[in-house]
Amino acid sequence: MTSTYEYERSPYFSYSSPDVVLVVGDGENKTTVSTHESIIGPPSGFFKAALKIGLKETHERKIDLPEITWLGMEEVLNWLYRKEVWQPKPREVFSEQTTEKFLAIFATIDFLQIPQLREDYEKMLDGLLKNLNESSRLLDSRDQGGRLAQIIHELYRIGGCIDDTLFLALLRLLKTSKNPLSVGMSGFYGFRNFVYKLEDPNPKFLHHLCNAYGFY
Repeated sequence: MTSTYEYERSPYFSYSSPDVVLVVGDGENKTTVSTHESIIGPPSGFFKAALKIGLKETHERKIDLPEITWLGMEEVLNWLYRKEVWQPKPREVFSEQTTEKFLAIFATIDFLQIPQLREDYEKMLDGLLKNLNESSRLLDSRDQGGRLAQIIHELYRIGGCIDDTLFLALLRLLKTSKNPLSVGMSGFYGFRNFVYKLEDPNPKFLHHLCNAYGFY
């Protein structure tokens, strides 16, 4: 039988027959997949509760997830079946498509209550940010700077964070430009404008950001 999704090619998927059906998404965007309680249950507070405390899902072995999207759930399933966390290509780190995927994954992690996966993405994002340099497109792109702020804020919203000193390094990097003819601070302005427009900013995010501003 040909595997439809990447996680189905994992040896952990073929070890035994699936016993839980997930219906991900809503309306025309629904995706129905088969999984194993022994794989999805232990790491996830949501799945553990849904499959153990006598809810309808416990007996039907089917869980509807209209609140999340397949874009995020697919990568979460890949991780649950022992694949490394998804990581964007270097040239697409803060593109519109990559940002959408980051946000979808973070929303799925938050809804399903998977703290270990959140920590793994926190480490991955920390590595991506530390590898940024003065040749990064963030310097000359207001949109890229805004997406960077959006991704970091969403990580904080789901309970993650980045190191205080990394905030300081990012602010310095965003305000650096080797090209005097370019709008050298546009990446910084994009980051700043996103923060200004936040209606309900995460307190820890603001605290770390303010600390970075204080040292800048």
